[in-house]
Amino acid sequence: SRSTKSYLPRPTVFLRAITRTRAMKNDKVRSSSFCLGGDLPGATNASPPSRRSSSFGNDREMKALQQSNNDIQQQQGSAVRSMLHKYDVSSTMNRLRSSLVGQRRYSDAALDKMDPWKGGEAGMEASEMEIGGRGRSKAAATTYSSMDERAAEDLFLDEGGEELHSSTERATSATTGAVKKRRWTIQRRIRTAVHQIPAIALIGMFHLMIGIPFGVSYFPIGWRADSTVGTSTGEDGDGVDGLFPLPGKESFGIRMFLFSTIIGQVVFTFSSDFINPIGLQMVENVPFCHALSATVIKRVGYGEDALSTLIVMFGLASILVGIVFYVLGHFELGRIIYFFPTHVLVGCIGGIGIFIAKTGVEVTMNATFGFQEVFVTYRLLLAPVLAFEVLLRVLEVVTRDADGKPRYSLLSPIYFCMITPIFYAALWVCGVPLDWAEDLGFFFPPLDACPAGENGDSDCSANAASSIFNPHLFDMWTVVDFSTVSWAAILDCTPTLVALILFSLIHVPINIPAFAISTNTEVDMNNELVAHGFSNVIAGCLGGLQNYMAYTQSVLYDKSGGGGRPSGVAVAVVTATLFLVGPTIASYIPRCMAGTLLLHVGIDLFLEGVYDSFGKFDKLEYAGIWLIAVVMTMYGMDAAMVAGVIAAVSTYAVQSIAYLSPIRGHMSGVTLRSSQFHRSHRANSILDDDIMGRNRILVVQLQGHLFFGNMAHLTESINELLAEKRNSSAPPLILIMDCSLVLGIDSSAVQALIKLRTAAQKKFDVELVIFVPGSSDGFPCEFDLSKELSSAPPGMAGDTSAKSNQNEEAGALLRHMTRREQCFTGSRVCESLDEALAFSEDALVVRRDPVILDGDISSHPLANPPSTIEEEKELAVQYLANACAGPVDIGDVKKLFALFEREVFNANDFIWRQGQQSDCAKLLVQGSLIALLENEAGTSETVTCGNMIGELGLVQGVPRLSSVRCLSDEAVVYSICRESYQELLVSDPLVARFVDSICIKYLANRVQHVSNRIFETRCLPI
Repeated sequence: SRSTKSYLPRPTVFLRAITRTRAMKNDKVRSSSFCLGGDLPGATNASPPSRRSSSFGNDREMKALQQSNNDIQQQQGSAVRSMLHKYDVSSTMNRLRSSLVGQRRYSDAALDKMDPWKGGEAGMEASEMEIGGRGRSKAAATTYSSMDERAAEDLFLDEGGEELHSSTERATSATTGAVKKRRWTIQRRIRTAVHQIPAIALIGMFHLMIGIPFGVSYFPIGWRADSTVGTSTGEDGDGVDGLFPLPGKESFGIRMFLFSTIIGQVVFTFSSDFINPIGLQMVENVPFCHALSATVIKRVGYGEDALSTLIVMFGLASILVGIVFYVLGHFELGRIIYFFPTHVLVGCIGGIGIFIAKTGVEVTMNATFGFQEVFVTYRLLLAPVLAFEVLLRVLEVVTRDADGKPRYSLLSPIYFCMITPIFYAALWVCGVPLDWAEDLGFFFPPLDACPAGENGDSDCSANAASSIFNPHLFDMWTVVDFSTVSWAAILDCTPTLVALILFSLIHVPINIPAFAISTNTEVDMNNELVAHGFSNVIAGCLGGLQNYMAYTQSVLYDKSGGGGRPSGVAVAVVTATLFLVGPTIASYIPRCMAGTLLLHVGIDLFLEGVYDSFGKFDKLEYAGIWLIAVVMTMYGMDAAMVAGVIAAVSTYAVQSIAYLSPIRGHMSGVTLRSSQFHRSHRANSILDDDIMGRNRILVVQLQGHLFFGNMAHLTESINELLAEKRNSSAPPLILIMDCSLVLGIDSSAVQALIKLRTAAQKKFDVELVIFVPGSSDGFPCEFDLSKELSSAPPGMAGDTSAKSNQNEEAGALLRHMTRREQCFTGSRVCESLDEALAFSEDALVVRRDPVILDGDISSHPLANPPSTIEEEKELAVQYLANACAGPVDIGDVKKLFALFEREVFNANDFIWRQGQQSDCAKLLVQGSLIALLENEAGTSETVTCGNMIGELGLVQGVPRLSSVRCLSDEAVVYSICRESYQELLVSDPLVARFVDSICIKYLANRVQHVSNRIFETRCLPI
């Protein structure tokens, strides 16, 4: 069909074009039957006629074709087959098949399916699916087969459209084009490979350049490869001074570096989502190698047993690091790495920078770091290092752009590569012989040198072959003897191994995202962690060090044009070649190159950890960074990790005290009001009084963890606040301590809160102190603080410890007690801030006139409900009068109430549903209701007696904003319908105005209630 024609591979179009052009040579059969993708005439799904189609010239053939409509595919195949045989196209098809099969582009089975006289349209469509499944994308197939009908015909017809080229010429032309395309593909691949040679060579050179300085620094400088043990150079900082058990300690370390790099490169090439990753040994772990070496030497000594134990420990560390990487990636836990304290990691980076810089100086001198060695004995060896480092720093400064960023990213790599030829040139200019420079220590000794014989001669020949294939090439494996491994030494190194694992985790979360941004590549972080896991486990099983994907080398490789698996494998092959010849080449590299590189890298890490972090951390964290860096330099990695733990814990404790104040805020009761806004007008006049009203309530909200560290600050702040308020015109009579946002309270804080309550009452004349836990579970502590802070008699309102043992009616009766010294003095515990505010307002009213509170039925439900309908109506009128804003005439209220009708609902009955049309307002007289928001997670609000619901919908006509359901066993409401309200608007607008005032009052109080909820940082009410 035409819908699939545009996605056909080219051979399918080729075969269809042959069929169509041969069929058009027959003047008797010129129809759309053989158009590209067309169907035979008479079919129900026939395509429109082709632009070259015409009526059948042979009625007999047309009738024969029309008689086979029930099997269109067979008929089409039969017609095509007859035309091909008639015009002898089979030879052309055979040649075409041979050409395609010879090129290995299609199998015989696929061509059989595409063959029109063997499979017809069904065969072609099946072959299209088969070919499309061989890796060719839909877009590529579309482009490859975009030939339309005219192009297909012109392929086999001359300009006039009448002459047909010979089938042999067409087959030969197709074969020639395929050969040319294949030849072009090979040439393109060759050009791509040639273009990547510089990138591969550059990475190989970098591996050698980095491997030499770091390779020679894996073992302590005091573990010497010659007989100069116990000389004036003395022990190193780890107390190591002994003979390395094998010749060529430096070459041993270089091969360790290159081997780990090879493993990382191969694994990342085949498992990473990047097309150009560069693996590298984790050179930042050099200090851990020194720490492990020192521990093993103290336990085992300096012999081969120590080296064997150390190699096993290196491998074990790599396996453990790999397992951690794999677990984090497999279970998608990569984000856990970001929970390490940043300032601790930065401090470790600064300390490692100092260590690497110190190692660079020691490698240059081939002696331990000391004042005498640096400034007197080996100052001549250090002079070129300092000169090269100062010159590089100057070049980096002068080549920065206006924003202070480096303008040339390859400046440092090229500079390090040029140190060696510049040094040789300087020796030539100064006329210094190479032998004299070697004797002074400017060059590394032959790193693959064999041990000296009795006459002082080397046992190994000096030719290149022996330097490559020397007996010590595989020492890092042959030295391992599990029978001599000291497992006690490995156990002693457990803290260092843990620190090594933790420190190894910080590189990948930094390198991977940074490289993804630099290359604009989408990668899966967890997949990269798994790849690092495989790489380190494989390296560890073979005794190798830890490795990772290096960001700097990967970016350099990408910018140099490197990419793809073949290129990545080539990098691994070059590195493997360096594994053989690298130590030999290193003998011709001056020490100043290795020293300069180590010194530069160390200074950069130190500046990154200490200098660049200045101003980005607070003073305490920055002090912790310096502490870790100094401790690591003076006492090693183990002590540095302990210092890091101390810094992290200290910072957390101090910041909890200094930066998370236990007091979130404070304000008076004028700003924060309770939801009991249906009080009588006399009660409201008391609460609104400027001298004895709500401004005598002080609310203090606490937050965070209350513990010994911030209790002194809390107590001092509360005392200062109460002292300030006592000197005002309205000193607080009621203090509310809101603990809704408190996360935890320790024993010290419990005692401090109890003392604070006593101090507020005795020292600042506070009559009532209310504590709010913010939860029905009480305060977040093991101590029963609710019981301790409740001084009311058992069963008194506000005593949450007794609330569970009393029923609702008894609680209502107790709240109506008029003895002020029993009810509204001392201290209380209220579950919520709103309850505390309501209780405080009750206390203020009682303090002025207890009778008002006893008769304020709008604020407190009656203990005994009305026994008659008349009593119920009188209560409803009083509720309605209290709901109106300001004093109102009771006669007008009764006139309004006359329009209300009584309704009774049972438990779980819905008064209305959210979204329904508003047609009435209701006044709740008895029972309780609950308002619910649909499609919300438990958002609800209880409606108590005296409240009106639906008033906004009655006035504005908006749909119901919430669903209301009966919560109590029975609820009595009085309802006014829209029709009655509309009639009242016409007959008595003044009385109808009461409904508008109720709406305004409700909205105003709800806004106030929202402010309370915002202060509590709770969800907004319904």
